[in-house]
Amino acid sequence: MSHDTTAADTSPLAFVPRRRVVAAIADDAVESVTDLRPRGRAEEIEAALRETHLPALEEAGYIEWDPETGEIEPGPNFSEAADHVADLPIHDPESADD
Repeated sequence: MSHDTTAADTSPLAFVPRRRVVAAIADDAVESVTDLRPRGRAEEIEAALRETHLPALEEAGYIEWDPETGEIEPGPNFSEAADHVADLPIHDPESADD
């Protein structure tokens, strides 16, 4: 199976967990990493958030994240991400058991 790499694939919002972070912040449903814990596989998913997804969102300016306290809040470019998150597909075959 081939994978067509497009500009959207390199976007910080190309990954479902990152879109979920932005959507949760936009809905005022998250203030820290603890609030992002889904059902099942919590430790594995939290590790991926901390090691990969939250740093990428912070680097893009979409969030401000304190790794020490776990606090998350909108970053200077948050509105840019929030405006697009509703338009992006949420389908994630790896999270079918969420």
